[in-house]
Amino acid sequence: MRKKILFICLCLLVILFFLKNAHSAAITNDECIGCHGDKGLTKTVPGGKTISLFLDNKLFKKSVHLSLQCINCHEIKELPHPEKLKAADCQSCHDNAYKQYMSSVHAKGEKKNASCKDCHGYHNVHKAESLVSSVCSSCHGAAYREYTTGIHARVSEGIREVATCVDCHGKSHAIHKKNNPFSSVYVLNLPRTCSRCHANPDMVKKYKIPAENVYNLYMDSIHGLAIAKSTIGVSANCSNCHGSHAIKPHTDPTSQIYPSHVPATCGKCHSGIETVFKKSTHGQELKRGNKDAPSCVSCHPAHQIQPVKATAWILDVIKECGSCHNALLETYRHTYHGKITNLGFTRVAKCADCHGAHEVLPKSDPHSKISENNLLGTCRQCHPDANKNFTEFVVHIDYKNKNGHPIFFYVWRFMIILLIAVFGFFGIHALLWLPRSWIERIQQRKRKEENEREK
Repeated sequence: MRKKILFICLCLLVILFFLKNAHSAAITNDECIGCHGDKGLTKTVPGGKTISLFLDNKLFKKSVHLSLQCINCHEIKELPHPEKLKAADCQSCHDNAYKQYMSSVHAKGEKKNASCKDCHGYHNVHKAESLVSSVCSSCHGAAYREYTTGIHARVSEGIREVATCVDCHGKSHAIHKKNNPFSSVYVLNLPRTCSRCHANPDMVKKYKIPAENVYNLYMDSIHGLAIAKSTIGVSANCSNCHGSHAIKPHTDPTSQIYPSHVPATCGKCHSGIETVFKKSTHGQELKRGNKDAPSCVSCHPAHQIQPVKATAWILDVIKECGSCHNALLETYRHTYHGKITNLGFTRVAKCADCHGAHEVLPKSDPHSKISENNLLGTCRQCHPDANKNFTEFVVHIDYKNKNGHPIFFYVWRFMIILLIAVFGFFGIHALLWLPRSWIERIQQRKRKEENEREK
């Protein structure tokens, strides 16, 4: 008996469902367009503002809602419909997207909230992939204007893979503020977000992105390790150096990573070092526009910055100084200090110990660590008992240069000549003596054989 009752109820529900759909289907899109296809159809809303009720059917036919009927979104049961209609409920079909939206900054924003239609439009709704960054500009004008000056916007024409707003801030509806730990641009999440393109070998190769394997290099650097192991964003990430929206290549004079701008970029975190560096020889050269002058990234490679106490970095930075000061590096290698560092030891004087790290100044500058007034104090950093005579030691001796150090040049020449003469003389002596020694050995062997026969 129960089964029969359940079957009858089910049949009634099915009949009611079809009756409802049949009633609704009676109102077709063509009927709606009959009125709303009129460009002059308007409505006056409270406040005296007149709004258009025109629907461009051509745009609607290009939308993703083409297969839907007007009554699927608008609760209209009869024509003519009431003047005031309930707003379309996107949640009825897009429940997951709606739940994500409700947790986003757009639903909980301090200013006017962005609704579905603000981003997707009314009737010309397109797929999310086809939304361009200019849609965001209606609310985020300043950020969009910055974006249009950057490299992502410049190469975006005809390239679908280039980063737009949704690629960085999220393609879902759960877009959060940048200080929200769930945001894709949160300080701890941003490197991983950028890596979606910049750690993709195919994209790097296709678009010839200069920084290859940048994500892994960064994550192994002192900045990346701080991000990976920290729960607070106190380390430099991608946007700190490259910018957020106006990201530009290092060859662009307005870029944050243009050679002359690098000190100021790094100085946002290392302000004390920036002040010292700007006064140095290197800093002054950069200020004069010498792009070949060393900047922060010359000694601290941009994505591979290591702790300054790491043995590998201490030894490598000596070679880095030599990339510009090749002759001085060669003469340094001839000294006791240079030979020890060449063996891999670091507890001896290196370039920065004598010349300074960021405060490098010429010897003529009274503030220089190697000026006449300061040199003894510099030497006493390692040699506390050093006296004035100790500072007379010449470190960078170019003994091959007669004009620089003539005494050492002639001593070097004399030693070369002496060595050539000694080895030449004894070499000739050995060559002349060699045949004689062979003859004597042969004669001794013959005498020995004769003696044995006589016995």
